Amino acid sequence: MQLLSILFLIILLLFYYLICREIIRRRQAEINLWKQSERERLINQIAQQIGKSLNLNDVLNTTVTKVREFLDCDRVLIYRIGEDGTGSAITETVISPYPHILGQIFPAEVFPRESHQAYVQGKIRTITNIEKDDVEECLVDFVKQFGVQAKLVVPIIQETRNISQSPASQAASPYLWGLLIAHQCSKTRQWQPLEVELMKQLATQVAIAIQQSELYTRLKQLNTDLENRVKCRTQELAQTNQALKNEILERQRTEQALRHTNQTLQSLIAASPRAIFTVDLEERVSIWNPAAEKMFGWQEAEIFGQPNPVIDTTEVHQYHAIKQKILQGTTPPSLEIRRQKKDGTEIDIVFSAAPLTDSENRVNGIVAVVADISEQKEQAEQLRLLQSVVINTNDAVLITEAEPIDEPGPRIIYVNEAFTRTTGYTLKEVIGKTPRILQGPKTNRQALAKVRAALATWQPITVETINYRKDGSEFWVEFSIVAVANKRGLYTHWISVQRDITERKRLSEISLALEREKELSAIKTRFFSMASHEFRTPLSTVLAAAQLMENSPSVWQNPHKRSRNLSRIQNSVKNMVQLLDDILTINRAETGKLEFNPQLICLEKLCRQCVEEIQLSAENKHQITFDCSQQKVRVNLDEKLMRSIMANLLSNAIKYSPQGGEVKVTLKFLTGEVQIQITDQGIGIPSDYLKQLFEPFHRGQNVRRIPGTGLGLLIVKKFVDLHHGQINLTSEIDVGTTVKVTLPQKNWH
Repeated sequence: MQLLSILFLIILLLFYYLICREIIRRRQAEINLWKQSERERLINQIAQQIGKSLNLNDVLNTTVTKVREFLDCDRVLIYRIGEDGTGSAITETVISPYPHILGQIFPAEVFPRESHQAYVQGKIRTITNIEKDDVEECLVDFVKQFGVQAKLVVPIIQETRNISQSPASQAASPYLWGLLIAHQCSKTRQWQPLEVELMKQLATQVAIAIQQSELYTRLKQLNTDLENRVKCRTQELAQTNQALKNEILERQRTEQALRHTNQTLQSLIAASPRAIFTVDLEERVSIWNPAAEKMFGWQEAEIFGQPNPVIDTTEVHQYHAIKQKILQGTTPPSLEIRRQKKDGTEIDIVFSAAPLTDSENRVNGIVAVVADISEQKEQAEQLRLLQSVVINTNDAVLITEAEPIDEPGPRIIYVNEAFTRTTGYTLKEVIGKTPRILQGPKTNRQALAKVRAALATWQPITVETINYRKDGSEFWVEFSIVAVANKRGLYTHWISVQRDITERKRLSEISLALEREKELSAIKTRFFSMASHEFRTPLSTVLAAAQLMENSPSVWQNPHKRSRNLSRIQNSVKNMVQLLDDILTINRAETGKLEFNPQLICLEKLCRQCVEEIQLSAENKHQITFDCSQQKVRVNLDEKLMRSIMANLLSNAIKYSPQGGEVKVTLKFLTGEVQIQITDQGIGIPSDYLKQLFEPFHRGQNVRRIPGTGLGLLIVKKFVDLHHGQINLTSEIDVGTTVKVTLPQKNWH
C-alpha cells in the first residue's frame, strides 16, 4: 500500500513537471513570436524612416534608440571608420551611469585594418563575457574603461568608396564603412540569434540609408554644378548681348546728338535762369525764353516779331555804341541800367549782348543775356547797413574762422572799434590770434567748457565770464556766439558779440548782498523770537517749581510732590540743553566745522537698534515695523550722524502721530546707494509749509500744542548733505508723511 502511494506520488510529480515544461515552452514560444514581431516592426519602422527622410543623422539616431529599447541593453552606437583608419562614435544612446563615447576619436590601432576584411565578408562578433571569452587582451583593457561586460558587433558594408568617382569606377569591391555595436555594461549577456539577426538586418538598413544619403548629396552637388554652369553660360550670353546693345545705343546716341543739336541749344535757352532773347537788325524779337517772360512780364506770343521792349534806343544812348561793336563782330562790355517791366515796376539789370551770325558768318542779329540784379543790390545795401551797425555799435564784435575748436583755436579775422575800446587791443594786435588772449586765471572754465560743447555741435550759446584787457585788468563780459554758414550750408566762421557787464555785475552783487543781509536779519529775528520763546517756557517751569518748593514746606516733606517738581526742573533743563545742542550743531554745519567720520558700518543693525530704542520710549498705540531684505551689508557712512538722522525722523513720526498707528521703516541696498524710507499715519504737513520745512524754526500750522522747535529736519538735512545724499518728503493732511533718504556709496577717503 505504501509502495503504491509512493508510485502514485512519483507519477503525479512527473505529470506536473511535464505540464510546467509545456507551459514554459509555450511561453518561450510566445516571447520569441513577440520578439520576432517586434523585430519586424522595428525593421519596417526604420525602413520607412529611411524612405521618408534624407537626413542621415535622423535615421542613425532613430536606429540606435530603437535598437537599445528592443535589446534592453546599456549602450548602442554606430562606429564610423575614417579614411586614415581612425574611428569615432558618430551616434550613440547610453543609459546612466555609463560614460558617453560619442565624439571621441580613436586611433587606427583600436580597430586595425587587417581586421576589416573579415567584417567585409560578413563576420559577426558576439562576446558574452569580456573576461572569459576568447578576446584579445588589449581589447579587454580598452572596453573596460567604458564598463563593457558583453558586446555584439555587426558590420555596416558599403559598395561604393568615393561618390565623386566615375560610374565605371563605382563598381569597386565592398568596403567596411563602420560598425553597429551593442554593449551590455551591467552584466554579462548571452546574445540570442534573434537579436543577432535583428542587428544584421538593421546594419543592412543603415547601409541603405548611408548610400541613399550619399547619392542625394552627389545629386545636390551635380545640380549645383549644373546651375553654376548654366549661370556662367547665361552671364556670357548676357555680356555678349550687352555688348551688342551698347554698340547699338552708342550709334543711336551719336545720331540723336547730331539730329538734336538745335533742340539742345533751344533747351538750354529755355532752361537758363537768365533772360535770353534775340533781335534782328531791325530790333524785332525772334526768340524770347521763359526766364525773359518771368523777368519782364511779356509772353513770347505777344512779343514775337515786335520791337525790343527792354532797350529803348531813344532813352539808352549807350546802346548805339553796343550795337556798333556788334555789327563789327565784336562783343561789347555789359551795361548796367534800370528798366521797367510790363506792369510798370522797375528793376536793375545787367545787359550783355553778342553778335548773331548766319551760315556765311555775316551778322544778322543780336543775342542778349539779361540778369536781374535787384536782389543783389538790396543785399549789398543791407550789407552796407550791417557793416555800419557793426562798426558803430557799443558791443564788441569779433569774427573768427570756424576751425579748429581745439588748441590753438580759431583765428581772429575781424574785430570792431568797440572791441578795441573795451580790451585795449588794436586790430593789428589780434588779427591771426585766438580769443584765448582774453582769458586769465579767473575766467570761468565751466563756461568755457559749455562754449566748447556748443561749438562742437555748431549751436549758438550765451555765457558770462571774466575776461582780461591788454593791461591785465579784469572785466565781466557777456558774450554770444553763433555759427555762420555759406551758401552750401557749410559753417565757415563764428561771430561773437561781447558786452561789458562789469557795472551790472557790481550792482547785482550789491543787490544780492542786500537781499542776503535782509534774509539773515529775518532769520536772526525769527531765531531770537523762537529761542526766547523756547527758553522762556522751560525757565518758567523751573522758576515755578523752585518757588513752589521754596514757599511750601509741605512740598519738601511730601516725597511724591518733591520728586514731581524736581522732575519738572530736570526735564526743562534737558529741553534747554537739547535746544542749545541743536543750535550749536546747525552753527557748526553752517561754518563747516561739523565732524564727518565715515567708516564701514552695518547699517541694517544700526537701523534695527534705533527702531527698538524708539519703540521702547513710544506708547503702546504706536507700532514700528522694520523691513530689510539684506543683512550684514557694510556701507561707508558716519555712524554718529546716521543715529541722529534715524532718531530725529523716528521721533517726528511718533510725535506727529498723536492718534497712534503704524510707522513703517524700510531699508534698501541699491546699486551704488542706500535708501531709508520712514512712513507714518500722522497729521501730515500742509502743502504751503513743505518748501520751508528745512528752514530753522519753521513748523506747520496744524501742529497745535505738539512740542517742537523746527530744528530737527534742518539737522537731518545738514547730516544728509554731509553724505552728499538727498532727502525727499511727501505728505498729505490727516493721512501721513513719508520721508525718503538716499545716500550714495563711495570711498570718502
